[in-house]
Amino acid sequence: MSKKRIILIVIISILFVLALIGVYLFTQNNEELNVTGKVIINGEGYVIIESSNEDYLVNDVANNYDVGDEVTFTYKKGSLKDNTSPKEITAIKEELIKENEYPVQDEQKEEEEQSKDNQNETPQNPSSNNQNSNNNNSNNANNSTNNTENNKTDNNETNNSSSNNSNVEAKSADEAVLEYVNTVKSDADKGITDTLKSGFITVVDFLFYDGEIAGHTFDELTTKAKLEVLKAALWIDDKVDTVFPGYKETISNGASKVYNNVKNLIVSTYLDITSSICEDHSNLCESAKEDFQSLKKSFGLTWDFLKDLASSGLDKLKNWYEIWSGK
Repeated sequence: MSKKRIILIVIISILFVLALIGVYLFTQNNEELNVTGKVIINGEGYVIIESSNEDYLVNDVANNYDVGDEVTFTYKKGSLKDNTSPKEITAIKEELIKENEYPVQDEQKEEEEQSKDNQNETPQNPSSNNQNSNNNNSNNANNSTNNTENNKTDNNETNNSSSNNSNVEAKSADEAVLEYVNTVKSDADKGITDTLKSGFITVVDFLFYDGEIAGHTFDELTTKAKLEVLKAALWIDDKVDTVFPGYKETISNGASKVYNNVKNLIVSTYLDITSSICEDHSNLCESAKEDFQSLKKSFGLTWDFLKDLASSGLDKLKNWYEIWSGK
């Protein structure tokens, strides 16, 4: 047998084997699989379902589903991305198995309408808003943002004008508060941890327990400054866990204030504020979302963490997920 014929046979054999592999892979990737689960998020062209063992992000959804509906989706095996959380698939068929008898959307609409009614009844005087605020509930950050933003801007301009007239440079609420939290953060980052414990308590009280920093409350800050303080607070909270493990549990025992679940409060408040400004189409929306992507990586804010955080109110989960995922 000539050398050329041997080479030709080898090439043909290799091509035959590659063809067999290609056919196998094509068959495998085009295998149709089914998954059934309950809708926990319904977005534009996608849903997230909760099955018995996993959560799935389902793309290319043709129909509209309510939260709580039970749906079966058919997808090709090749579309499965199982290294993401939640796992990701592309639907090629879908079937509604069971409708939710009590759609979360209806409850959410009622809550939104009630919230609007309450806001309409609330006096627009910023000082009375501050007196009636309750920072122990992280949602107050959203409710106060739109009511006080314009007044704070006017007040800051007035204060700046007065300080210029008297040749005294006064710091705005934003400047004074951010200077404090950034100093705590900077010192701790340099290994100077003497004030880390007291700084942690001061910041937490400021955020959630009507505390003050440099004579200012959280409600006095602009939306942008609120987000900056929350980002710094998350860093300080994590640093306390690293430098003083068990400290938060110690000061929480027998106390009326809770310090050992601060991470959850900070993240939920950040997400609530971001949801609010994105609904209002603020130019802060995109930067807030981008900043959250950094927070997500730095502090391990996983899908499971987000889902657990919203477990008591699935109506928030859609907006939170779109911030978390960067959609």
